[in-house]
Amino acid sequence: MAKQEDGKELLVMINLAIVGLGRWGRRHIASAEATGRFRLARAIDVLPDSAADLAARGVAVSSDLNDALGDPKIDAVSLVTPHTLHPAQVAACANAGKHVLTEKPFSLSADAARMAAEACVEAGIVLALGHDNRYYPAIQELKRLIDGGELGQILHIEANISHDYGVARFHRIQREGGHSEPAADAPPGPSWRLDAREGPAGSMVHIGVHRIDSFVQLLGAMTEVYAVQAAPPAETPTITTGSMMVRFASGATGYLGTSQATPLLSRIHVFGTDAWAEARGPSDQKSYEEASLDRVTICRSGDAPETETFETIDSVAANYTAFADAIEDKAPYPIPPAQMVHDAEVLEAVTRSFETGMPVKI
Repeated sequence: MAKQEDGKELLVMINLAIVGLGRWGRRHIASAEATGRFRLARAIDVLPDSAADLAARGVAVSSDLNDALGDPKIDAVSLVTPHTLHPAQVAACANAGKHVLTEKPFSLSADAARMAAEACVEAGIVLALGHDNRYYPAIQELKRLIDGGELGQILHIEANISHDYGVARFHRIQREGGHSEPAADAPPGPSWRLDAREGPAGSMVHIGVHRIDSFVQLLGAMTEVYAVQAAPPAETPTITTGSMMVRFASGATGYLGTSQATPLLSRIHVFGTDAWAEARGPSDQKSYEEASLDRVTICRSGDAPETETFETIDSVAANYTAFADAIEDKAPYPIPPAQMVHDAEVLEAVTRSFETGMPVKI
């Protein structure tokens, strides 16, 4: 780790390599640096010329993940890469002794997720996951209400997360005859996020994964999934709209709807015997990208609903802070590997249910 003078205080900086310099990779750079805990030392992308600005400020730029893994100065790696690459890249980081934060989904395969998680445990490195929604004040408030018993026995949870940003961008690119900017090692095509290989369960993978993890965070493990899909709009190359019903180990039930072909909506609603609580998000895309849930309404039996709006935080920076704390042994990373694997188990079950039209045990 590098040491940096900051007035009279000597700060220890974690040397970070970012892999994938698309829009969200750039967000990782900004949020990691905003914590004051990380120094961007390397940037990896299949189009290294796109990082001329980073090279100009002294960041090593190249196109091969192995350049970061073989660099003894690199302490940690952040993977902002297509979904199918995550497990093998995580395992490679573990084998190189690099702490690793990977974007979600952790894996599209439960077996691959287990392999990657076990590699990190065996190597003794910190494994972090890009579920920054966990740090939203609105989500934390739902968690407090549930764990504190203020809602009574939890019977049901339901959510919807939908927006047409990706599909609209795909059709715009198609009309213009161009190609979207690929992420590191992206498969060919106008948008890897709409490639069926990267999202066999379509919208459930690309945006539903946020709420799948919220379900795990709030109510724990799921035991059964039944998922159905809607017919996609014309000329759209993947599943854009799907829903699933779930049963939790606690006995509660749940419902999740997702669509990449309809205007923005983001909500989670938890129903208990004493009260219900709903978190909702903003109605514009720019605000949604900063916090997809920003207020909570609670309704107790016999009372009028009450709403609290929360200040927007940099949740990606909060996740990087937790990553740094775990690297420096200040606190355990808040998402256990078992929950990361369970997210993958649920996604795989959703895909199988889409394919078979039947409920799938987890």
